[in-house]
Amino acid sequence: MKQYLAVPAMVLAFLALMDLAVAATLKLSGDHGALPSLQRYFDYGRSVPGKLDQWIENPDLPENLFDVAWIPDTIAQSERLFAAEDPAPGTLRGYGMSFLAQMMRAAAEQDPALRIDLHGGPAAPPNFAYALFLKDRPNRRSGDVAVLAILSSSLPGMAALSNRSWSFEQPAPTTYPVFWPDGKGGLRPVEPLVTSAAQERGLRHDPEAATAWQRQLAQEDAFYSQVSFGYSFLDQSPLLRLVRRSWAMQTIASREAGILNEEAGYPLTASLQTMVAEFARIAREDGQLPVVYLIQGRDPADADVLRMVQPVLDEQRIPYLATKDLADPRDPTNFGGDGHFKDSMNRIFAEAFRRLLPTIGWNPERTQEQDRRKAASIPEGRPLQ
Repeated sequence: MKQYLAVPAMVLAFLALMDLAVAATLKLSGDHGALPSLQRYFDYGRSVPGKLDQWIENPDLPENLFDVAWIPDTIAQSERLFAAEDPAPGTLRGYGMSFLAQMMRAAAEQDPALRIDLHGGPAAPPNFAYALFLKDRPNRRSGDVAVLAILSSSLPGMAALSNRSWSFEQPAPTTYPVFWPDGKGGLRPVEPLVTSAAQERGLRHDPEAATAWQRQLAQEDAFYSQVSFGYSFLDQSPLLRLVRRSWAMQTIASREAGILNEEAGYPLTASLQTMVAEFARIAREDGQLPVVYLIQGRDPADADVLRMVQPVLDEQRIPYLATKDLADPRDPTNFGGDGHFKDSMNRIFAEAFRRLLPTIGWNPERTQEQDRRKAASIPEGRPLQ
C-alpha cells in the first residue's frame, strides 16, 4: 500500500512546493512592481469578494472597475450636463455600453452638428441600460431621440443584479435591477440593496448589511454561486486560484446556457420583448423618438437578438438598427482584437443610423422652430404650460 501512496504523495509535495515558489515570486515581484502581467493572470482566479477587496485597497490597479458606472453617479452627471446644455431639443441620448458609444461617436464625427449624450456601463445588459433610461427620464426633452442598445453577449445578464456575478474575471460591482413581467403588460423591478460604491465599501464594516446583500444575491441573481463568491481560502494559493477560475467560468457558462434556453426559471424572451415595448411607449409618451440598436456579437453561442425582439418591433412599429443586417457576425475581420467592431464597421453603422433618423421624424431644425413659435405666442409674464 505504501508504494501506491508514494507517487501521489510525491506529486502533492511537488505541487505544494511549486505553489509556494509561485506565491513567493508573485510577492517579490509585487513588492517591486515587476511582472504585472503575471500578477494579473493569477489575480483573475481570486474570488469576487477577493477582487473587490483588492480594488478597494489598491485603487490604482490596472483594470480596477470598482467605481465604474454606478447608476446614481451616472444620473447625477447626466443632471449636471442637462442643466448646462443648450435647451434646444433634438439631442441623441444613448443608453447602453461601449458598442453604442463607438457607433454614436462615429455618427457625430461624420456630422459634427449632431448632439450626443451617452449613458452606459461595461458590457451593460439590457436591464442595466433600461434602468438608466428610466432614471434619466427628467433629463430628456420632447424632440430628443432615445436609443436603447441591446448586446447579444450580455443578454443572460438580464437575470443578474450586478456584473460581479456573471463577469468573473472583471467583476464590476455596479448594480441594477432584474426586471420580471408583471402579468399586466409591464415590468416589475427587483431593486438591488446596494446601489452605490460608498454602500459597497461600507459593507466591510456592516456585517448585517453585508449578509442581507449576500442573501439577496443568492435569492435573486441567477449567477450567484459559492464557486465565485465563497471558499476564500483558495485566494491564498496561486495554483488553486487557477482551479477556481476554470471552475467559475464553467459554472457561469452553464448558467448562461440555461438562461438562453429558458430552462433556468427566468423568462428571458418575454422580459426582453416587454422591455423594448415599454422603452418605446415611454419615449413616445414624452414626445421623444425611440430607436433600438441591436448588436450581434461574434460568439456563435449568442442568441440572435434581432430574432428575439422582431415580433414586438414589427407590432409596435419601433425603429431599429441591427448590426447583423450590415455586418456578418461570423466574419472575424469585422472585429478588433478586443471584441468590439472595427472603426470601419462603426462608420458603416453610423451612416445607417444617420440615414434612419429622418425616416422616423427627427428634424431638430423644425422642432426648434416650432418651439420658438410656441414661445413667441405666449404673452409676456404667462408661464409656459
